[in-house]
Amino acid sequence: MPVVNRDVVLPCDRERAWELITEPSELEGWLADEVDFEPEEDAPLRVVDGGQTREGVVEEVTEGERIVFRWGDSRVAWELADAPGGTRFIVTEHRFAHDSVTWGPKLMALSAASALCLA
Repeated sequence: MPVVNRDVVLPCDRERAWELITEPSELEGWLADEVDFEPEEDAPLRVVDGGQTREGVVEEVTEGERIVFRWGDSRVAWELADAPGGTRFIVTEHRFAHDSVTWGPKLMALSAASALCLA
């Protein structure tokens, strides 16, 4: 099973970083066109991006630190860690199929969204 690991340091505190990865309106700024999501265990997840719909379920939530969800044939963990100059966002995706999200462009978009924290 292929594993994808990516990370980026966001120039904002952990509280703001948590908002960026848990609030649908924020997720729609960097992850997808439409996001239906609640950061609660067993909550459904629905993401529409570029006409493609992905559905899943939230498996684990540790407030301010970690979210794990399954969508399609992938299991994804998002983690936050303190870092010099901000908060490190780490994504780990265990792919059970070859249709996973391309995380590089998504992390660049998240980094751009978090840069607004400096304003």
